[in-house]
Amino acid sequence: MLYHNVRVMAHYLRSLDAVLLATTSLAVWRVGIAAGAWPRETTLQPMLVFAGSIVAAFVWLSTDHRIYHAWRTERIARELYELFTVLVYAAGLGCLATEMMTGGLPGKAYGAILATVTTLILSLRVVIRLVARRVRRAGRDYRVWLLIGRNARSERIARTVAENPHFGIRIVQIVDIAADDGPDERLQPFHTVPLGVLEQRVVSGTERLREVLENTIVDEVVVTLPLRSYYDEIHAILALCREAGLSVKFSTDAFEQEWEKTEVQHVGSIPMVTHFSGPSNASQLMFKRLIDVVASGAMLLLLSPVLALVAAWIKLCSPGPVFFRQMRLGLNGRPFRMLKFRTMVHDADELRDKLEAMNETDGVAFKIRADPRIAPGCHFLRRYHVDELPQLWNVVIGDMSLVGPRPLPPREAHGREWWQRRRLSMPPGLTCLWQAEGDHTMPFQRWMELDLAYIDDWSLLLDLRLIYRTLLMLPRGTGW
Repeated sequence: MLYHNVRVMAHYLRSLDAVLLATTSLAVWRVGIAAGAWPRETTLQPMLVFAGSIVAAFVWLSTDHRIYHAWRTERIARELYELFTVLVYAAGLGCLATEMMTGGLPGKAYGAILATVTTLILSLRVVIRLVARRVRRAGRDYRVWLLIGRNARSERIARTVAENPHFGIRIVQIVDIAADDGPDERLQPFHTVPLGVLEQRVVSGTERLREVLENTIVDEVVVTLPLRSYYDEIHAILALCREAGLSVKFSTDAFEQEWEKTEVQHVGSIPMVTHFSGPSNASQLMFKRLIDVVASGAMLLLLSPVLALVAAWIKLCSPGPVFFRQMRLGLNGRPFRMLKFRTMVHDADELRDKLEAMNETDGVAFKIRADPRIAPGCHFLRRYHVDELPQLWNVVIGDMSLVGPRPLPPREAHGREWWQRRRLSMPPGLTCLWQAEGDHTMPFQRWMELDLAYIDDWSLLLDLRLIYRTLLMLPRGTGW
């Protein structure tokens, strides 16, 4: 019944938005004609086509984007963002249909209508959410939850609900399932949970849980039991709730680590919960890639005279090719050829094993400050990182990014411990946290920790800060 009522209210709200969309569009068109904003000879037909098509597109897209599902426990900013996205897409489809089916409307009309309806509908949604929150804080329009499973997840849920009274949720009980058939036990509340949970108990098996559901008013059941050890019990709980007509929620963090995120995706029609680490903001990742392509392409063009001079210098200083191509591992271990200006003798790789005793870093990395393999006249290219400029091409073609964990050869890229492999979950970069500090004596373990910290805390602002710090570091000549 709860799910049915939510859907009925969603239908009312969708109908209200559709009516507002149509009437506001027509009203803006009429006001524009009266004010002389567009020609008076503009006929009504294209306006009717636009109003009808934008409403149809809005209803279709709002259903597809789940704009009218229950938002009571989610941030208002996310709801407004999803609603704004649907309005923009619907307006675009409305404009396209109007241009194809009629002579179209003046460009000013499209802009004025979209600005007005967007402002009105978003403002209405804010008012509705604020009123609903006020009502729920007053103790009305609430939902009753029964939590099954007494563990850290249920504790976190209970605390979150208690700290956000505008959710309009009351947790009537936290019920745990006992492993034996002993008598039910009354439990003391969690010490860290504020007021809000009315009762906690342990019941012996799911049959006793049926009695709890029969004698308790419950709108939704939230299951936080461990999936592996309580698989049969959870299956029985689902059957009980289905027979009682109760909706059931599951916590998606049943197997989650601290740094993991989850999202629901579909394989065909099969819903799957995906656990992943790293950034999840698709729009910021899109801008990161856009910055990579534009900035790297521009730098290659601007620095082309410098690149040509460096290439000529290397030819004069040492026989062999200008560029050094070495296999490195990129995103999720994908191999690629990283470009550098060659600053060592042509057989440098063959000499490495003989120089292992001179390695000045710990772990699997290999660095020597006064490397005897460096070709004459090329020390300054390494000192000021000029040898790494060709990697801008790797950034342009997508092997690398401007900022990210530094790409390493296969024997070094996986680190010496399994947890260090997670640094491959983001594309490698020209610079990173440890390189922006210019400290090449940093222990390998700390190096890996900083790479993972970058992945966990990633944002566009962090990238920009690291680029700025790197530009300040380069004149110091700290490269090896």
